[in-house]
Order: sequence, then C-alpha cells, then structure tokens
Amino acid sequence: MRPPLLVVWWIACLLWSSTFLAIRVGLAEIHPFTLAWTRLVIALAILTPIVVGRRDIQSVGLIDVRRVAAAGLLLLGVNYSLLFWGAQFIPSGLVAILQSGTPLLALAIACAAGQERVTARKLFTFTLGVVGVTLIFGSEVLTSGRAALTGVAAVLGSSVCVASAYVWMKSYRGRIPPLAMTTIQSGAAVVPLLCLALLTDGVPAPARWSVATWAAVMYLAVAASVVAFWLNYWLLARMDASAMLMMGVAEVPIAVLLGAAILGERLPAGTFVGGACVLVAVVTGLVGDRTVTLKSSSARQG
Repeated sequence: MRPPLLVVWWIACLLWSSTFLAIRVGLAEIHPFTLAWTRLVIALAILTPIVVGRRDIQSVGLIDVRRVAAAGLLLLGVNYSLLFWGAQFIPSGLVAILQSGTPLLALAIACAAGQERVTARKLFTFTLGVVGVTLIFGSEVLTSGRAALTGVAAVLGSSVCVASAYVWMKSYRGRIPPLAMTTIQSGAAVVPLLCLALLTDGVPAPARWSVATWAAVMYLAVAASVVAFWLNYWLLARMDASAMLMMGVAEVPIAVLLGAAILGERLPAGTFVGGACVLVAVVTGLVGDRTVTLKSSSARQG
C-alpha cells in the first residue's frame, strides 16, 4: 500500500479495534439492548441529513430498500443484540478474536450457497478455524464458567449473522451508495432493538450515565458507525478487498492490549492458542484467495 493508504488503513484499524473496549465500558452502566439502539439512533441522526442532502436515497428502488432493510435486521439488529449481550460476560479481547473469524464463516456459507468453490485450502482453513473456536470454548468452560461460555456462544452467533448478511448482500456491492445502505440498515434495525430494550431493560435514564459511559456511547455511534464505515468504503475503492480483510486480523492484538491496559483483562492460555488458530486460518484463507470481498469488521462488527 502507498503511505497515504497505509495511514488511513491503520486509522480505521485502530477505530475498529477500540470499539470492543468501548462496548465493555458502556455495558458497565447501560443494558446491552439499550446501548445497541442508542448507538444506532445517534448514528442515524448524523447519517440521515448527509444521505438526504446528497440525494443518495433517491437512486434506490423500493425492492432494493426492502432487501437492504431485511439484511439490516440481521446485520445490525440480531447481530448487535447477540454481540452486546454476549460482551457482558467475556473480555473485549476475546470478543475481537471471535469476530475476526467472520471471513471463515462467510466462506463456509458462500460455499454452501454455491457462491464459492469448495477447495482443499478452504476446507483446511475452515477446519483450523473450528479447532480454534473449540479450544476457546474449552478454555472458557475450564476457567470462567457457564456465563462466559454463554457469552462466547452469543458473540459467535453474532459473527454468523454478519457473515450471512454479507453473503446475502454480496450482489448489491456497488449498486447502492454505501452511506445510503448503512442508513437504511440502521433504520431497519433500530425499531426492533428499541422495542426489545424497552421490554427487557426498561426505560433508560441517560441523565444518570457517567461521563465515561457517554464517551463510550458517542465513540460507538460517531467513530465506529459513521467515521470507520466511511473510511472502510473509501479504502475499498482504492485497494484490494483482501488487504481490507486483513484489518480484522490486525485488530485482535490491539483489542487484547487495550483490554489488558485499560480494563485489566486477562485471557487464559487456551484462549490465546485457539485465537492463534483462528487468525492463522483467516490469514491463510485471505492470502490464498484474492477474490474475497466480504468485510469481517463491518458491522460489527463492533
């Protein structure tokens, strides 16, 4: 990559990797579903005027809106519900490790859907990824108990949602302006998240939230849901998708270090071994296939 691209790439990588820490900070005072819909509402308040002003939404047909909105329910609604709920029980570094395996899940789903050819390399990468996740599950059971195991399962489920949505929406790449797509998906997800939060979390009390909690909410809404997404799309227009996907691998050590330095999080040895298997599998899959176009940290992811 040329130096300007490399600088922007690392800025986006730092923004994404720190979202896992921001989620943990926000969950200290806010219920998970409330944190999820609050993030989306603030992001929509920023994105909507931009999309309307640029008239991006006018180029999107009704059928496309329905399909993008349906994918948004999965990508941001179900995904965020599982991710934010599961992140209560496990360290932010472990959340990053599990999310980094999204390309492997997307590869498996794409093969099952007939969008990708099954090859020996793909079988190897997926098998290695399964071994890594199994090691992570076993390590969490032995060291942290059932609650942590539930958290791992929820975050892994959120990764499945992201991978499924991106395989489903692959044909829409380039057909719909990126900010319009993000706005439609956020709008589709915010209503069910709000209803779920009111039923389970009750009415929020923002006036009681601390400065640190508000900082985490604003960071997730502005830095992650607006700035990081825009940087992703800017980079994707100027570099290989496989190089973009490597961002999901680079985020893991940063997220682990941030969690350890700021929150004092510590991961057991078995988790590191399993995480290493997942990362090696992701790198093997990405380096061997330059045509992969699925972004693991999107909705994140985080």
